[in-house]
Amino acid sequence: MMHSTSLLVRFSTQLKASCKFLLTSCIVTYVNICGAKDIDIALVTEHFPPYQIIDQNNNISGFAAELMIEAMKRSQYKYSIDAYSWTVAYNFALQKPNHCVFSIARLSSRENLFRWIGRVTDNNKAIVWGLKIKKNYKISNFEDIKKYSIAVKRNNAPHQALLERGFSEGTNLYVLDNANALINILYSRPEIDFIVADDITIIYRAKLAGIDIDLLQRVYEISDLWSDFYLACNKETDEKIIDNLTLIIDEIHKDGTYQRLLGKWKNNMIHVNLP
Repeated sequence: MMHSTSLLVRFSTQLKASCKFLLTSCIVTYVNICGAKDIDIALVTEHFPPYQIIDQNNNISGFAAELMIEAMKRSQYKYSIDAYSWTVAYNFALQKPNHCVFSIARLSSRENLFRWIGRVTDNNKAIVWGLKIKKNYKISNFEDIKKYSIAVKRNNAPHQALLERGFSEGTNLYVLDNANALINILYSRPEIDFIVADDITIIYRAKLAGIDIDLLQRVYEISDLWSDFYLACNKETDEKIIDNLTLIIDEIHKDGTYQRLLGKWKNNMIHVNLP
């Protein structure tokens, strides 16, 4: 394990980067400039409020982001955190040694693709959402959903999990590269019936889309689609890093730190309970 008081926290979008880190709730700013070759581990993520929140100045906050900072602090590794689109972040962790992605759902189709370090969040239920103005849904079981069309973001948990369960792109799955368009497409494309999101992040998706959350309705809960979000690393990541981070994430859950951080952010994790 490398010991250093030098922290690198680096955030970027696909076109521009910032070296300023902002943690709300307890506002801490880290500023350091290092070359990529100086880091031990590269964390990659996406804008996924309230877990990871990337603002217009590329500052990042959120429950999962703060948990990752705590883990890196304990590890004393030099590290970076980069925010990309989900597809880019996912592929970096999939293809590059010593790259780790959060927050990623643990799916059977992903099980052998990564080294799974530890839980970042838990108890995230997958909900099928539609518009209230469409009253003719006839769904009593999961198979009924296949009669309708669902918009998903490419390579995210709903996309891959629904493919595992027999959905087909171009038939009942409409794949988008931009998650911000998911709710909008319910309005702009009448042939799209549903989207899938947990009942925590849906309120943020609606806000980003400028849509009143009260216009949406829960259609069906897919209880076994996914549950926990994880930190997962590239399979070629240094074994010592894997072992150390696994122990540290486990410690964070056992020593009360996880619950303390969750307590700070719980007011931002409002579960939507719509009819």
